[in-house]
Amino acid sequence: MSRFWVRGALYLACVFSASVPLGDAYSGSIDEFLVDQGCAVGPTTMLSATTAKIDPKIIEKLKAEANADDKTLKTGDWIVLSQDRCRIQPPMVISEIAVGDLEVVQNTSTITEHEEDRFKGCYLNGSSLFEALQTSRGWLPKKANQEYLRFLSAGLVSGDLSFFSPDPLRTPPGFMVTRGDCADVPQMLDVKKSHELLLQNFGALIRADAAGEATCESLGFPSWKFSEVSERILGGKAPNAWIGYEIRFIAMGAGWAEGLSSTQKGRPRPPLCRYAN
Repeated sequence: MSRFWVRGALYLACVFSASVPLGDAYSGSIDEFLVDQGCAVGPTTMLSATTAKIDPKIIEKLKAEANADDKTLKTGDWIVLSQDRCRIQPPMVISEIAVGDLEVVQNTSTITEHEEDRFKGCYLNGSSLFEALQTSRGWLPKKANQEYLRFLSAGLVSGDLSFFSPDPLRTPPGFMVTRGDCADVPQMLDVKKSHELLLQNFGALIRADAAGEATCESLGFPSWKFSEVSERILGGKAPNAWIGYEIRFIAMGAGWAEGLSSTQKGRPRPPLCRYAN
C-alpha cells in the first residue's frame, strides 16, 4: 500500500489534504444532499446542512427516522442510511480545474513518456500541477489542494481520468487522462469497462467493504480484503486492480473524511468504513 501513497498526486492528497465543504448555496433536494454526504449522517452533517441552507430540523427528523430503522448502520457517532432509504452513488463534485486547462496540459506526460515501464498513456504530474496552480492562479496551498482533490474526484466520475493498472503490484505512474489523443492506448477498452463497473457498483463496493475489514481506526476503504470483496460484488476480477483507490479519491474530493488539514491526511469516515469499537 505504501507504493500508492508515495507517487506525485497521491502524496499531495495525503500531505496537503483539507476538508472539502459544500458550496454556499444548495439547490438540490434533501435526497441529493444525502447522496453528496454518502448517505451518512454524523458530527459534520449539521454544519454541511447549514452551509447548504438546509433547515436543521430536517436533519434532526431524518436522524430520528433513521435511528428507528433496524436497517440503519450505527457506528461511532455516525449513522449510514439503509440501501432502501438512500443509495450510495458517486458524488457530483465540481472543481475549478478542468482536464483541458493549460496548467493541466502542461503538467501531463506525453503518451509515450512511460512506455518503457509498460504504461503507455498521458499521466498527470500531481506535484508540478499543484505548484503550477499556485503560481498561475495565486492560490494558497489549501485552495490549490481542495480544487485538485475535487478535480480528481470529478474526473474519475466523468471518466476523464483513471488510476489504472491490471496488476495490483504495479502502481500506475499517476492519473491517466482518457480523452482526446490520450485515449489512443491499448488498454482503453479495459479502462472504459472498469469505469462502467465503478459507476454501477460504487455503493455496493463501499457497503460490502465497510461491512468487513474497512474500519475507520485503520486505513479504511479500500481494506486489505477489498480484492476479495470486489470479486464477489463484480462476479470476477475487475480490469483495474486499483478501482478501490479510484473510489477512495472520489470520496476524498467530496469530503468524506474526518480530521483533514494542511498537515494531516485525516481518516475516512462512514460510509467508507465502520468503527470497530
